[in-house]
Amino acid sequence: MKKHWLLLSVLVLVVALFGSLVSACGEDEATTTTAAATATTAGGATDTTAAGGESTTVVTTGETVVLKMASAATGNYVDIEQEFVDAFNARCAPAYVIEFYPSEQMLGFFEMLDGIRTNACDLAALTPNFYSADDERLGVVELPFLLNNLQAHIAAIPKLMPLYGGILEEKFNQKLVGLHNYTGMALLSKKPVKTLDDWKGLLVQSLSPITADMLASLGASPVTGQPYTEGYSLLEKGTVDAVINAPASMRIFSLTDVAKYCTWAYMTPAVHGYSVNLDVWNSLPPDIQTALSEEAVKNSAYIDEWMVDEWERDKAAILEAGVEIYEVPQDELDKWKAACQPVWDEQMAKLGEFGQQVKAICDEANAQYPNQ
Repeated sequence: MKKHWLLLSVLVLVVALFGSLVSACGEDEATTTTAAATATTAGGATDTTAAGGESTTVVTTGETVVLKMASAATGNYVDIEQEFVDAFNARCAPAYVIEFYPSEQMLGFFEMLDGIRTNACDLAALTPNFYSADDERLGVVELPFLLNNLQAHIAAIPKLMPLYGGILEEKFNQKLVGLHNYTGMALLSKKPVKTLDDWKGLLVQSLSPITADMLASLGASPVTGQPYTEGYSLLEKGTVDAVINAPASMRIFSLTDVAKYCTWAYMTPAVHGYSVNLDVWNSLPPDIQTALSEEAVKNSAYIDEWMVDEWERDKAAILEAGVEIYEVPQDELDKWKAACQPVWDEQMAKLGEFGQQVKAICDEANAQYPNQ
């Protein structure tokens, strides 16, 4: 059942979702390993111990070490991820370069987590919370109304990154080198949803287990079994009354053609970042590791700020499409969050200290950026 849920856990944000080192980076002699995708020639070799205790053969050659990066990004997110790739390559070529494969050219969206773990790719753009079926801790940011708004989301990211990084390194053989917000989800529906009573009986497409639990707690009927890409068809055919999705998805997939009411609230967020196979990471010289980390962090910080403007652009585009946007007042949101308390209780019981750490981080960010 968990694997089945994984196939449903797609957040919309894939849609759009979103350029020198000192001379050491460009030395003639490059260190490469069997863990990294690279063209190698005959040369000296030594054995080292990689993550997990496996022996990795290190080959010294004059060839460029090619790191293959997978991504599901489409639209303008491709351009932003390309800037990260270009920035690393400008610092470290010709000794080390990243080859970029966006739009699922190398791996499908659902294959990213395991693809990094098994070194089907060397690194990838990853949305960790979509893989809660593999580890429930990964889905913790999807708790309903966990964060007040986009600004609080951005403020929480630096403290969430080491928590997510620890899970990925401990269990999934990868090093998280950058993390950023992937916005939040709102509701697009065929009928106005302004109060808790308006949720009753509403058929809503659900994208993850936690989202389904949230919808049920609000009184809606979650509709599962269809990927986010089917949202337009589901609305058009009347299979659902509403979809819970990111505003960017509403715009890019023209969902606003078939539903004309948007309930504007930061219902559940997502995180996204850059993750490197741990064996590959351990094979890289320290200066290359530094370059990779620095450019990933720089690009992630840019995305966090870029999303602020993108959020407003999406909102403007939804309005322009003739959709009525209702911004839920705080007193009503408090009722919705109270209705979702059973979801919180269940998840906190499962996640223990880890869940409490995430809650404390988000509570601090919310205090800094309260809803107006």
